[in-house]
Amino acid sequence: MSLLTSSIDLDMIVSPLSKEPSQFQASQIEHLANLFLQAGGTVKPILLRRVSPISFEILEGYFEYYAAIKAQEIDDQFTAIRAYVVPTDLESTILEQYNFLRSLSTSAPLEISAPETQPDLAQIENAIANRLEQKLSVTVDRIVEERINASLQIFANQITQQINLHLLDFKQSLAFDHISQVLSPTQPIISVPESAPEKIPKSKTIKTATTKAKATSSKKSKDKFISDDPKVLQVINDLNTINFGDLQRNLAKSAKGNTKFAKPIYELKLQHPEQKIQSIQDVIANVQGLAEKTMKKIIDAW
Repeated sequence: MSLLTSSIDLDMIVSPLSKEPSQFQASQIEHLANLFLQAGGTVKPILLRRVSPISFEILEGYFEYYAAIKAQEIDDQFTAIRAYVVPTDLESTILEQYNFLRSLSTSAPLEISAPETQPDLAQIENAIANRLEQKLSVTVDRIVEERINASLQIFANQITQQINLHLLDFKQSLAFDHISQVLSPTQPIISVPESAPEKIPKSKTIKTATTKAKATSSKKSKDKFISDDPKVLQVINDLNTINFGDLQRNLAKSAKGNTKFAKPIYELKLQHPEQKIQSIQDVIANVQGLAEKTMKKIIDAW
């Protein structure tokens, strides 16, 4: 039969009754604790006796045990110690071997010490349960805090993205306001003195007739879009109130190429903010390249 070492949780080891920490020098305990932390554990396993399915008591290695407890106080990640769990039938033999080897490095062998009193198993299990509960509570609190912080970070990112989108629309609106002021500067009013009426040349008469013909044609075209159709009324209302980004998206519904009309339509609204767009024909007449057929497709897809 061979003896195997195990990594035993410090919480499962019963505090020794026969030896107190005061029996050892505090400086030596702290020094060994730091050595444990540097090396990641003890090179010399301690001897333990199992007293219940979840608890052990120390046979040999009290000094190492108190050093391990000190190491845990310094760094809570240090939670276990290497140990031999001695079978009951080999207990005396192993203790004799342990003391014999220790006597070789000291002047006299140490006597085998038996525990003074039998431990109270119920008390031991309650103590271990309390320590485990405290550790579990700390772990749960840390996990909850990390998840709350992660949720708050996601929420903050979403709010930031929405604010950035609104700021982008606002900046685009300011840019087009500036463009409209450059394109439509205030012109001084020049008074023209009255003069005697002149005879209208024949060429101007022809031009007037042509203008009247265009006005008649425009009226017929205008009648094509003036109706009780709710969609036409909705488009007119949206053109007076929509922002630039939404205007581009609505124009793209009919065809991606129609987004080129977003800028002139938006400038038309900005040039005369006090005068709202009254009809679809107003848009067609003032936006270069926008035909009635295209406008009808835009309205249908709006």
